[in-house]
Formats: sequence, structure tokens, C-alpha cells
Amino acid sequence: YAVALHYEDRKTASDVQKSIIGRYFYYQLANIFITVTAGSILDSLGEIIEHPSNILAILGKSLPNVVGYFATFIMTKILAGLPTILLRFPALLRMLFIKICFREKYLTQAEIDESYYPRKYAHIWYGWEYPNLLLVIVICFVYACISPVILPVGASFFLGAWLVYKNQILIVFNPLYESGGTMFPMACHRTLIGLVCGQLTLIGYSIMRLGFYQALMMLPLPLITVKMMDVFKTLYEIPGMCISVEQAVELDAAKGGVQSSFSADVYRQPVLTEKVVEPQIRRNPSEKTIGSITGSTPLEMADSGKIV
Repeated sequence: YAVALHYEDRKTASDVQKSIIGRYFYYQLANIFITVTAGSILDSLGEIIEHPSNILAILGKSLPNVVGYFATFIMTKILAGLPTILLRFPALLRMLFIKICFREKYLTQAEIDESYYPRKYAHIWYGWEYPNLLLVIVICFVYACISPVILPVGASFFLGAWLVYKNQILIVFNPLYESGGTMFPMACHRTLIGLVCGQLTLIGYSIMRLGFYQALMMLPLPLITVKMMDVFKTLYEIPGMCISVEQAVELDAAKGGVQSSFSADVYRQPVLTEKVVEPQIRRNPSEKTIGSITGSTPLEMADSGKIV
């Protein structure tokens, strides 16, 4: 975060998060393949020293053994990582600290709301969440054909992640800025990069197991994936970044009947469409208000100017 903000001099919050996604994803990608290579070499180091000419066959036999580490890693994310996202420890610890160290009756309503719903921890950190999800899908891509046991573990993780993030995004998270969906193409691009890495790993594994003809048949797969990355960028990403409001209105008008589903303020800034904000009144659920007894509102001005 500090590198993107101070060294790279990023100006917007979304641009900072995009920078973090790129660097953190490639770090985790390198970590995967270093772990795979180092683990396979260390497990078979003695056999490689005794028979150096058979290094490819030896690595081909030992490579699937590393999947146990990644399966355990994903299960740890399921059983510990996803519940941690639900608990939101920073916000929880902050609320407990305020309740223990401060008396609630001396706090304003704004301070009480901030203690229970802190804005600092109420938005999603894309630079952290996206790479963690992409890491799991890259692991599944790499080991899907080498050791398919990783697939049900990965599917369980994404099922749990879908439930957790759906709850957090719909109920808990409150976005502080609007990026216009600029991070979605980046996530798709990184997913396809992970697919290319998985395909190259499978080709290399086939060569290790002396499956040269199989590797030759799979050689076009990475090229096709790279070509589709360029196609998706041309068809979707560039038009999505450059389309103007006038072109969007023309497209809506050409389809007919689409405008009826949009409000009049669909192209206006959200701050310009907000209603007048009323001042907050201190709420104390433990005390009964006058309105709860008489059936009227808590503060109702009579003609004489007194509060009844």
C-alpha cells in the first residue's frame, strides 16, 4: 500500500488497489512455482544425485506429492480464513476497546455509530481479497490434471467464499469509492494468466513423464489462451473504458424499452442525487420516549411552542 501511494504516486484509491492486486498476484504466483520446484527437488535430492541422467523422470514422479501441501493450504483457508472474514477482527477489537474504555452515555450518536459500524473497516480491500481468490484458482489450474484431488477441495473453497462474500458485500461492506468496474477486467486477465501457467505446467509434466507426443498436442493451448486474452481486451475491456455517456444513451435507445428500467439520475454523480440529511438525535434504546407512551412522535411541537 505504501509503495503504491508514496513511491508510485498513485492518485486515486481504486488505482492504489489495482497496483496492489498486480504486485501481490505475481508474488503469489512465483511463490507457487518456487514451492512446487523446491519441494520436488528437496524430496528427491538424494535420488537425483545418484542418477542425474534421470532427473526429469524423478521430478515427474515427485511433483504430484506437493499437492498435499496445497490441499491442506486451501482447507486451512476454508476452515480459518473464511470465518476470519466473517468475524472482521479489526472492527471487533475496536468495538470491544471502545465499550471497555469509554462510557456509552458520554458518547455522541455519531461516535456510537462509528464504534459499531466503523467506516475504516466497512469496505472491501480489493488489493488483498482478489489475489487470495486468484491464488486458489491458479492452484486448481496447475494441479487439475496432475492430481485431480485438488478439484473438490477448490470447489468447496469457492462455495464457502461465495456464501461469505455474498453476505459481506450485501450486508456488511459499504463502498467508499466507485471505480466503474475497472478491477473486473484485471481479475479476468489474471485468471487467464493462471490458466496459461497451468497449461505450461501440464506440458512440462508430460515431458518429465516422457510423454512427448502428448506435450506436442497440448502446445497450442497456451497460444490459444493468450490469443483469447487479446480478443477479450479488444471486445470488452477497451470499449468499456472508452465508451462515453452519449454512446451509452444511443445504445440504450437503439435497443428499445431499456430506458424504462433506469432512473432519471442514472448518469449523475451519487452525491448530486442524495436527499437532504436530517441532524442525528441521540437514541437510547433503554429509555422510553414520550412518543412510546402517548402514541405520538418523541418530539412534537404544539401551538404554544412547548414540547409535548
